[in-house]
Amino acid sequence: MTHTLTPYTPRQQQGLRTTDTAISPVALRQMATGEPEETARAELTDFEHLIPTPAPDQARGEARIFHALIAAYGRHRPTLTGGPFGIRSLTPRPDELVVRIAPAQLDRWIDALAHRPGGAGVAGLRWAGRRDGIALILPGTRMVLADISETDWRAALGRRSADQSSLMPHWIPQFRREPEYAAAQDAELAGLADHLCATLRRIRLLDALTRISGHVHLFTTRHHGDLHLIEACEATPTVLPLWTSRSVPLALWPAGTIPDLGPADPRTAVLDLLTEIEPARAPSGTADHPAGGALCHIAGLSADPVLVQAAEHALDVATRVLADPAHAGVYAAGGWAGSCRTYPEGTVHGSDPCLPPGAETVTDLPEEVLQRLGRHFSSKPSDTSRTDFAGAGQEELVHLLDWALAVATRPANRPDWTRDRTDGTLQHTQPLPDRDGILTLTATTTGVYRVSLDALGLSDLAEEDDTVEWEREAAPSQTAAVLLAEHAAIEAAVCLPFQREHRKQRLLLPAAVPAEPTIRSVIGGADYVLGFFTFASVLGRLHERVGSAQGAADGHWRTDTPPDAPATLTALISDWCALPSPHHGEAANTATVDSPDYLRHLAAHRAALDPFVTRYLAAADNLPGARTFEERHLAGFAALRTTDLSALARTEIRPVGERLLRLVRSMPQDPAQLTAWYEHHLDQA
Repeated sequence: MTHTLTPYTPRQQQGLRTTDTAISPVALRQMATGEPEETARAELTDFEHLIPTPAPDQARGEARIFHALIAAYGRHRPTLTGGPFGIRSLTPRPDELVVRIAPAQLDRWIDALAHRPGGAGVAGLRWAGRRDGIALILPGTRMVLADISETDWRAALGRRSADQSSLMPHWIPQFRREPEYAAAQDAELAGLADHLCATLRRIRLLDALTRISGHVHLFTTRHHGDLHLIEACEATPTVLPLWTSRSVPLALWPAGTIPDLGPADPRTAVLDLLTEIEPARAPSGTADHPAGGALCHIAGLSADPVLVQAAEHALDVATRVLADPAHAGVYAAGGWAGSCRTYPEGTVHGSDPCLPPGAETVTDLPEEVLQRLGRHFSSKPSDTSRTDFAGAGQEELVHLLDWALAVATRPANRPDWTRDRTDGTLQHTQPLPDRDGILTLTATTTGVYRVSLDALGLSDLAEEDDTVEWEREAAPSQTAAVLLAEHAAIEAAVCLPFQREHRKQRLLLPAAVPAEPTIRSVIGGADYVLGFFTFASVLGRLHERVGSAQGAADGHWRTDTPPDAPATLTALISDWCALPSPHHGEAANTATVDSPDYLRHLAAHRAALDPFVTRYLAAADNLPGARTFEERHLAGFAALRTTDLSALARTEIRPVGERLLRLVRSMPQDPAQLTAWYEHHLDQA
């Protein structure tokens, strides 16, 4: 979620990177599939597209199976399931998909796939035993669960009562209403099947996204009639496909089919959109190169003849990209506008900008042409080398190509905008689909756009005008602002379950909580876990700043002076480390961190303390009344010193290394030594 307004700058100014020569084709394929090197090398026959494109029926069947897995698994930790959705690796082929799942996940897959009338699963799915595993079969589709014997498969079917579902041997004909159910599932996924299939075939691209929160989280949502796949592995939903959000090389991108109406014409698209949004800026009918001039305005450039000529070249390249099935992915996920949005790190999940298909072609011009173009963007031409001029020219050509693709791939189903007659600002509002609230989009004539959720009626937003601002940024023009706002709105409509209020970092919509949570289960569901390493880095600084703190029984947050303020060691640590804190009057506010009440609080807000932090803070806060930091530290120190650390480590679901245990064992009793203790540990790392 964006909170600060930043001036629009082309993403390519971070450096043009059109190829990735450091990673071999085999390693790239392994990154997506998780295959052993020997398997990936044997399967690799096409270095241009490393993941084979399936036939249409195969893609539709894989999409239905993957959609059922997404619904059944929900948000989950792949470290506990053997991989995302239980998948250790897979081998994609044009006519089949070979999947290797963790053996312990077999029952869960059967639960996900077995279809019962009125329920989930995959209607019409059948199976057949093979020497290399179990084949899952739909018309035109074959998925092989490798290395699973028919004996094990039948035993799992019996355990899950799947004989009462439609998951039957391949020789069993379809039941009476199975074709109807199957057709309904196909219709539900129409327009998203290729994207779902492509994501499944590249499923291990998710691995890098689980290193922070440790979760895989995919789900689907409808927006203006179109079905979208949302990825929220890092607790921030994005509609961008994995291959663009991670900025992987084009060789890993999926091919696809051009829209039924044919490839988009970028020249017509830029003229039509500029005429719709900024009619006063639209070129006259007698203007030379009107489409190039329109693209320059949308991209925030002047109508200088050199720039207009560059825009015409970018439009030529865009025309070829949009007609090439190898690059059909630019139409997906709300269009290419998503890749034009400004992200704090360059892209959603990385620092490298995601270059558009055609970037190499659009920049393949003579050196003198690139230099002439680059001179328009140098603030100190006399101090700039020819190489720098050429680099600037390349960046602007890619910038123009980005916007040509963004305009041409604008979805057909889109918001209706209303113009303010006073200042020309465009606005769109619509009710949220599943709760009270309004989704609001604005785009000013200066190019500033804002996407927000308003009138939510949430008490934790009382100090924030009952509003969640999803994105507010500066685009190069009002037309560009409309494109970016429309794309951001897809995510904003589903962002509320991931949003936290800013003061106490509480989820605006707390999660459902089990009746008796444990430290282990709370860690398993947490977006963020305060580990002992981070905790140790904070303790020494707290000692320098905190004179005394009260016990948990007196309340973690005191209300004697509004607004309430942290009063216990736990509250001070939580405030420092952006962990969710309880409100006055909640049971957790007077409970120690190891109590069921506090564990329920943490689980509801998807946060956790590791077992060692929990043991220390529970003991420190258990002392009644106002106590000095030294007294509370001594209590926490004693609790850790008298605990079986190996047994405590077994309550953690994440790996606990000897380095961490050494740090815990070496904690000093004297709080004045805490900073030196931690710094010494860093030196030894």
